[in-house]
Amino acid sequence: MSAKPSYLGAFLKHPNNRVALLAAGVVGIFASIPWGWAGLALAGVLALGSEVLAALAVPSLPAFRAAVDRQQHHEQRAQRRLDLLGEISGYGDNAALSTYQHMVSRVQALYQTADDSRTTLTRQDVEKLEDLTVDYLGLCAVNLSLKQRRDRTHDEEVVRRMAVIQHQLQTPNLPEDEARQLRSALAEYTEVMNRARRLAVRRSTLEATLLAMPDKMEEVYQLVITSPYASDMGGKLEESLSRLRLAEEVAAEFDSSDAFDQAPAKPAATSSSLPPRFQAAQRAAPDSANSR
Repeated sequence: MSAKPSYLGAFLKHPNNRVALLAAGVVGIFASIPWGWAGLALAGVLALGSEVLAALAVPSLPAFRAAVDRQQHHEQRAQRRLDLLGEISGYGDNAALSTYQHMVSRVQALYQTADDSRTTLTRQDVEKLEDLTVDYLGLCAVNLSLKQRRDRTHDEEVVRRMAVIQHQLQTPNLPEDEARQLRSALAEYTEVMNRARRLAVRRSTLEATLLAMPDKMEEVYQLVITSPYASDMGGKLEESLSRLRLAEEVAAEFDSSDAFDQAPAKPAATSSSLPPRFQAAQRAAPDSANSR
């Protein structure tokens, strides 16, 4: 969660406040012409008093806070967009970037519609769609990362190593410390395979969402363009957005804190608890081990 902005700092750095201070300085200069330093000091005291009163009142106004929060959201969204575009470009996925550009063009067209005073669509409504375009980039980045990770995974090699360990565990008079290390390694390999299986299921959901998001965005665009002056346009858009918010749920599934299910491995794994193909590989392991 992003930190709350400093409303006092935002007020002090606001362009209107700077203009007001500049204007006070100009008034002080003109006041010093007929009254000298006394006129300059009087203008300074009045400006300082007004600044203090404004600093006490303006930052607590709900409208001012909402504007500051909105500005911070825009800046964070822009920075996240740049980071994600750079990451996706690094993967070389031009198809995702092309789809994103198409979605952005639709959002820009909706901004132009929202500027029409005859429509009930507001810029705040369209901003929700713009947020979703950045969410789309985030999901694309996660998908590409998972794809790369899957490409580096050699399931058959892991199965072969597990089978070899199972065969070694059946060795008569195996020292207890070696058996303990082998069981620990076998548990780690089992967790690797289980984690890969869970990620495969999640990735299927992610890929389905990535395919559906652009089409659903297009549906929202067509809804607005075909009837831009319909009443309660914001309500209709909100109803459509409720279907698009599946992206947020999918993104939560791939949160960095649990995306790879860093659950502790079980202390041991028995042959009966392994998947069937592991057991088959285990039976074949003696032959492969003896052939070395």
